[in-house]
Amino acid sequence: MITLIPVYYFAIFLQLNVVVGIFCNYKNCKDCASNTSLGKTCRWCRRDNKCHVVGSPTTKCKRAENIVDPSRCGEELPQYNPELSLKMLLLSAAAYDPNHPQKCLDNSLPSDDFQIQHTVTKKCDFLDNQCSCYVAVSHTVNVIGIAFRGSECFEQAFIEFVEGLVSPKEAFLSNGEVQTYWKRGFEKLWPSMESKVKALIADNPSYKIWVTGHSLGGAMASLASTWLRYYNVASRDKIVSYTFGMPRVGNYDYALQHDQLVSNTWRVVNKDDAVPHFPSLASLSILNGPYHHGVEAFYSEPATSVYSKHRECHERPFNEDVTCSFSEIPSFKRHKNYFGIPVGTFWEKDCVHSTRKKRETPGKYNNTLARDPRCSKKNTKEARSSSARARSFNMSQFERSFFCFVVFFISTTLE
Repeated sequence: MITLIPVYYFAIFLQLNVVVGIFCNYKNCKDCASNTSLGKTCRWCRRDNKCHVVGSPTTKCKRAENIVDPSRCGEELPQYNPELSLKMLLLSAAAYDPNHPQKCLDNSLPSDDFQIQHTVTKKCDFLDNQCSCYVAVSHTVNVIGIAFRGSECFEQAFIEFVEGLVSPKEAFLSNGEVQTYWKRGFEKLWPSMESKVKALIADNPSYKIWVTGHSLGGAMASLASTWLRYYNVASRDKIVSYTFGMPRVGNYDYALQHDQLVSNTWRVVNKDDAVPHFPSLASLSILNGPYHHGVEAFYSEPATSVYSKHRECHERPFNEDVTCSFSEIPSFKRHKNYFGIPVGTFWEKDCVHSTRKKRETPGKYNNTLARDPRCSKKNTKEARSSSARARSFNMSQFERSFFCFVVFFISTTLE
């Protein structure tokens, strides 16, 4: 008898859908969204151009895409843009440059003429690993670009992994919870960015706002784009977010909040990249566990180019389409390289494509660092200073990583 109860309630639900569906038999968006019979039960789906009852199992739209306000009937569905995706990736790659991100932008996006207005770097964990971002403006393409850097070294990535498993999620804005490390990184950086970003948007109200990042940077970019719309700093149609190899940022409620606020939002995944599978759905509570937002742009073959085989993922469960990267066996092999670009180390080659001659900038840049001084020893004053900071814990790189493992082991033991 007990086992029949769920079936009984499901049958009632289906019958109610049929009955209420009679009242949602409208042929256009305005009439459907204006319907008030039986409350706001009807919603228009632009993917199949049909009027559906709330909770309809046949709709092609996820919850955030449903139109219940007639004023939104004129909105068009966003589409994944490969050319824009490449530009966003190059903005993300420039965020990794510890010395001259402007040089990186000059070389990788010369025709767009992005000019960096402000850069912020802050310590964001107990081992003094850093998070970083910048805001740039292009008066050529009428865009304000905000880019967040991903993890600066293995040590930082490992701490993120540990915190993602054992730290509780934290509330973000009005609805939903997000992972602790992502939120802390964002909150370390944003107070120093907020006024500059607001001023640029106020001075250029017609400009698009591109928000992007790779890996950890993608998670913080997600929070930034949500924040911009939540506080009405920018209109919904102006914000565009593309992230690359982004981990799950928060729970389902946060995913819904993000999608309702930011409609043109894409998670680009290079085939079997493992990072978008973290934190794992299987490792935490199903009811309040991690859940992706945005539409996945899945490259089903290695993304050696933006035009490699790819598709938008709109199947169920929405945002976690089981026919896309969810179906792949995770591997870290492709996380560092998107569209043939080694995202985290592109700056080491001055962000120059192998098929294009480097932009000549004599006398403008005189820094000769060839490697990132933040995560390994270098023979320069800046690098030695960074190494001295790392030795403040009297630990080698191996010892510090081992310490992270011990913290992880103790934390999981005490759970």
